[in-house]
Amino acid sequence: MKKRLNADIQKPKIVKHFYKTILAQGFEGASIAKVAKRMKIHPSLILHYFGNKENLTLALVDFVIDEYGGLLKDFKSQDLAPEDRLMRLLEAIWSREYYEKINVAGSFAVLAVSFHNEKIHGKIRDLYRMFKKFLVREFVFLIDSRVICADDPEHAAEVVMTMIEGSRHFRTFIIDEDQVRRYNQDMIKSARHFLKGQFK
Repeated sequence: MKKRLNADIQKPKIVKHFYKTILAQGFEGASIAKVAKRMKIHPSLILHYFGNKENLTLALVDFVIDEYGGLLKDFKSQDLAPEDRLMRLLEAIWSREYYEKINVAGSFAVLAVSFHNEKIHGKIRDLYRMFKKFLVREFVFLIDSRVICADDPEHAAEVVMTMIEGSRHFRTFIIDEDQVRRYNQDMIKSARHFLKGQFK
């Protein structure tokens, strides 16, 4: 039991330090030795729990999935009127909490690896599927409530996801920090217009 408890404590700590090492050194530079040095532990302990860097990366993607899954799980809107529910949804997915849950540099690093690693690619695909399922559920409710007029909730979810991910990455390079709030409000308005069919 003690060994199991130790693993439950150590493994998440190692994954979080791996993530911090990626942010500091880039994915290629984030070796197991550097993670161990950051944690002041022997590299063999990391190898004991994960075996290699690929498994550690898979654990990192699971961590990201759990973080975003927690955001979706904590989203509360059932007690709101349908129009307010739409605005709560859009404000949540263009919020600073969503943007800053995972540093964009860390996202880029893992995404780049996913193009050459089928397992990591599959896990990231699962993350987006989870997010799409959440949006489809919300959109179906809003369509039934006559708040939005999307013909196909799955397609609408895919378009909004593209807007979210595109704006998240683009914002990092081109939008000044003091303009972020205005930028996010404009994205919310654009998504709302799209969902209400006002771009047709």
